[in-house]
Amino acid sequence: MKQNRLQEAEMAVLAILKKGRANATTGGEIATITGYNSRLISSAISNLVIRYGVPIIGVRVGIRSGYYIAETREELLEGLRSLENQVKNEQKRLDILKSIEDVTAYEKSLERG
Repeated sequence: MKQNRLQEAEMAVLAILKKGRANATTGGEIATITGYNSRLISSAISNLVIRYGVPIIGVRVGIRSGYYIAETREELLEGLRSLENQVKNEQKRLDILKSIEDVTAYEKSLERG
């Protein structure tokens, strides 16, 4: 049943997304139209990219933020820069969390004296 719901969500999201950054659709707009929560929408977008190679880009800054299907290679590359920065930041976070041995050490550095 979960798989069927995801496939349904993938089709619904794909039907809403438009080509070109100027036509970006926010996650909130997708949620309003579909009735799906943000987690399901995110999973559907990831699956569309990973399983089917749909060039969906997410933009968080600028006049028109949201998701869109890249229309040109340049649009795709522009959108990838943001994703690459996000991955780098998440990798830093992961590396730091893995290196923590004393899970209470931060308390001393945050003490106000």
